[in-house]
Amino acid sequence: MIKQQPSTSETWTLYRIALVYHIIAIALISADFFFLHQLDYLQTHRLLGISIDILILGFILVLAIQGIKTVKRKEAYILEQAERYKSLYDNHPDSIISFSLDGEVLSANHGLESLLGLGRESAMLTSFIPMINPPDLLKALHHFQVASAGMPQNFEAAFVHQKGFPIPSNVTFVPTMIDGQIVGVYAILKDLTEVKEQKKEIDKLYKQNQLILNSVSEGIYGIDLSGRTIFWNQAAEAITGWKVDEMLGRQIHNLIRPIKSDGTFYSNEESPILNTILGHEFSVMKEDQFWRKDGTAFPVEYMSSPMLEGRGQILGTVITFKDITELKKTQELLIKSDKLSAVGQLAAGVAHEIRNPLTALKGFLQLLKTNSEKEQYYIDIMRKELQRIEFIVNEFLFVSKPQATHFVTKTVDSIVMSTIELLQPQALLGNIEIEAEIAPGLPAVSCDEHQIKQVFINILKNALESMAQGGTMRIQAESDLPGRNITIRFIDEGCGIAPERLPKLGEPFYSTKEKGTGLGLMVCYRIIEAHGGLMQIRSKLDEGTTVEITLPSTTINENEEVTVR
Repeated sequence: MIKQQPSTSETWTLYRIALVYHIIAIALISADFFFLHQLDYLQTHRLLGISIDILILGFILVLAIQGIKTVKRKEAYILEQAERYKSLYDNHPDSIISFSLDGEVLSANHGLESLLGLGRESAMLTSFIPMINPPDLLKALHHFQVASAGMPQNFEAAFVHQKGFPIPSNVTFVPTMIDGQIVGVYAILKDLTEVKEQKKEIDKLYKQNQLILNSVSEGIYGIDLSGRTIFWNQAAEAITGWKVDEMLGRQIHNLIRPIKSDGTFYSNEESPILNTILGHEFSVMKEDQFWRKDGTAFPVEYMSSPMLEGRGQILGTVITFKDITELKKTQELLIKSDKLSAVGQLAAGVAHEIRNPLTALKGFLQLLKTNSEKEQYYIDIMRKELQRIEFIVNEFLFVSKPQATHFVTKTVDSIVMSTIELLQPQALLGNIEIEAEIAPGLPAVSCDEHQIKQVFINILKNALESMAQGGTMRIQAESDLPGRNITIRFIDEGCGIAPERLPKLGEPFYSTKEKGTGLGLMVCYRIIEAHGGLMQIRSKLDEGTTVEITLPSTTINENEEVTVR
């Protein structure tokens, strides 16, 4: 489809060889005829002159033979180069078109025929404008003009198939240079139809994989052989707070930072968890600790498994993890429930067995009379201890079998104020000032006034006892914006509670007091739970404790009474 011709530089080389040969031949013949033959010596010795003529003619003949050989070698080289070029041009899988600077089609290879579905009619193409899909025409013309100025161009455009549908192609415009002058432009077209289809399929598979990863409730991430993150799903973002853009390419040690016994973090090289994951072996860890972006730790259960390609080569590791905070809380609640059940069963038996002899002891103690002050002192001690035993037995009975609860509509501020009045003398004795911050217009709650008051008294009494150096005791009561819940806070400035003790508060027989049974706080929890509320305790050593109680408000009529057993 294209006519191959030797390049101008090669052609001029042949001309120079012929010119040099003719100049040498003419010079030798002229020197022989006009100079040597005019010498008297050669005229007298004609044989010598003939010999010189023969030598000159022989030399010219040898030069002619060498010149012919050189010309033939050059010609053979030029033909070989032309054949190579023609073979590359014709057999290249991409379409190659040679244009003039005016956009006229000078030649094209067979690739153009297969690309556009052309046959013999391809010889009729005279311009590249009909080949271009109209939406891409201006872009193609712009790049053609830039290439005509000497700058190669690469871009994507669609060409029109003979049947009328567009064919997406990658187009390269290269200026055609002859003797340093731009005489045209070569266009190389690569069909992108298959590439586009493959890209669509890859994008489809990628989106499917992302949907699968993001639909899983467990955190999933992958790391390469060096421990750097290569993918990160939405559940991992939600659990850890690290966004995918923040984690990609970063060391996973930001998430896995195991702590040594002295409280310091392991380095990347020392990390036992990281070494296990990078060991590229399947492993399951039932309980461990990961870290969020904000620096807080949380318990996890995770599984790591190696990523293998088709030939069995390890590409990295996939780690699937889930936050087991709620699971641990559930387990703790189950354990606590078992303890409460055991305490209830024990309380039911012990309380009834103790009450009968306790009643007899109290009755006979009342009959004891003495004039001795020392004996009376001992009797008073016995009476107080019997009262304490009776109090503990009553708490046992409440744990084993909650008493009848009478719900009525009451306002929290009235209960809080009556509680303050009751314990105000004890506060004054301890040099403690009680401040009540009660928001106006609090909605009413449906509650058993005596039980809620029992809770408030218990909490306030504990707070006053913790403030041995005096201070300010604040009680706050407020409602949320919709008015659905009322929050009561008891904020003291006491000695506080150690962090490791906070989770155990409310368990039976666990108390921070020297003579405490732990049943009082447990009863408070039970009462608030029975009222559909929530009680939380926050504390810091030497700073104080905050007990926050949340109760649901009610719209029940003030005179309506409900009895729950």
